[in-house]
Amino acid sequence: MATKTTATKTKKKTVTKALKFKDVKKIKIKTIDPDIATQKGLFNEGCYGSGCNDICCEYGCDVDYASYKLILKHKKLIEPLIKAKVEDCFSTELKVDDDYIGGGFRETAVRDSDERCAFHLRKKKGCSLFYLWMTKGLTKRLIPTICRTYPITWHRGHLFVDRPLRSICKCLESSGGKKVPSLYETQKKEVKALFDLPKNELSKIEQIVKDK
Repeated sequence: MATKTTATKTKKKTVTKALKFKDVKKIKIKTIDPDIATQKGLFNEGCYGSGCNDICCEYGCDVDYASYKLILKHKKLIEPLIKAKVEDCFSTELKVDDDYIGGGFRETAVRDSDERCAFHLRKKKGCSLFYLWMTKGLTKRLIPTICRTYPITWHRGHLFVDRPLRSICKCLESSGGKKVPSLYETQKKEVKALFDLPKNELSKIEQIVKDK
């Protein structure tokens, strides 16, 4: 039988050190690629108006820690839509990283059956997280940043277009000669809500849009 001292030491060895997350409410951006103001955007209806069959979901996504906590909170609504347990929808452990809202992220798994993100709706177009935001009025923070702003993305302070764009992406569709808004214009609301943008960089982008 272990002594009290030995048992205490053993217990300490098995305790996992708690992860420490920074209180990141917006992702810090230092530079913005002008390409986001010249690349044609997603029109008014966004990805849901595209016939691409959600091809960008074939890679899964990085889920911000803030979104991750909400996913766990609402898992009883999510699981019937994806026919799986939320705990089985991730391919990595939670990682601390202040390049994400909430100060960390976790990568989603991709299903073998249809090669789509684990949170994609089963045999339907669209994401279960977008679906719950639209139909149940859940906070939009439930949806990962990368999914809300795609194909605009970021890395270590730089905001840019995630290239190469797939040939069937909505923003590459023919506009029939009509003037259409840029990616920045169609994603502007999301970009401003999720990123801490420097005024000088933002002014440059706004000027490019104005001069188009």
